[in-house]
Amino acid sequence: MKKRLGGAAALVAALLIGVSPASAATEIGSDCQANNGAGGYTFVQLKKVAGAPPIAAPTAGVVTKWKVNSAVPAAVGQKLQILRPTGNPNEFTTVAESTPATVSQGANSFDTRLPIQAGDRPAAAGAPSGSVAAPLYCSTTSSEDVMGALTPESALGSTNLFPPAPNLVAAISAVVEPDADNDGFGDETQDQCPQSATTQAPCPTISLKTSTAVKKGLATVLVTASSQASVTVKGKASLGKGKSAKLNGGTQIVPPGTFAKFTLLFPKALRSALKALPSNQSLNLKVTVSAPNIVGAASKKILKLHLRGQAKPKRRGHKK
Repeated sequence: MKKRLGGAAALVAALLIGVSPASAATEIGSDCQANNGAGGYTFVQLKKVAGAPPIAAPTAGVVTKWKVNSAVPAAVGQKLQILRPTGNPNEFTTVAESTPATVSQGANSFDTRLPIQAGDRPAAAGAPSGSVAAPLYCSTTSSEDVMGALTPESALGSTNLFPPAPNLVAAISAVVEPDADNDGFGDETQDQCPQSATTQAPCPTISLKTSTAVKKGLATVLVTASSQASVTVKGKASLGKGKSAKLNGGTQIVPPGTFAKFTLLFPKALRSALKALPSNQSLNLKVTVSAPNIVGAASKKILKLHLRGQAKPKRRGHKK
């Protein structure tokens, strides 16, 4: 590294001499207490610090927060960058970066929303915020602590080789949340419906409204839904003596605010039973209208219809 600076005065001096600017959530990087900083660099950890969190994302997800723990009294401008290994030693491509933030002395935490892949690493870069644009790092006594230090700082989309700097740790960490529906929002704090990429609000529950009509040989069901849904209509008619007949109205995609018509044709066994049944009697038909919700049990409506017999009742004889 060209310069190693401690405290506010050293950071300002660096600027004056022309040095410019991851299932459950996982924290990656380091929460070490930064005691130095330097303008014009991007810092990334090349070797894992003993006892610290992993330096790379174990799985794909979304970075929802980044953190810096600073002992430096100056307020510095910094941003999080996401670096992706190229496969070559110490070489990375900068694939994403946060908006600039001002890092003050103490614990700092900033909300963000950046996609991350397994193996990607958080990096600290200077940004035009605070009194000076300079990423922070921690000086250690362990030669096993190896940080990559690139100057000038990496640009978004660029691929760079990061020279190793021993006894240093990049003072930045990132919180990675899973993203089950791949909508770019963290499932734990940013997405209230991780089962569907269509919404980040609470998962909608579909409500159904129906109307029915019975004609000779069939029943019709009109269905409307509160949200677009795949609606299925089925029926089961009791034929008496423990026998029954199944009816299938099929499945349709029903847009919200529209009515879809489902037709339940009576099977032969039901038509025969109705023809043999006097008109002053009836058979029961149970119709089930169902639509799967994004999450949880399906929405259902059970309709009970009475199918009147079609045979004329026999007249009783009269004695003369």
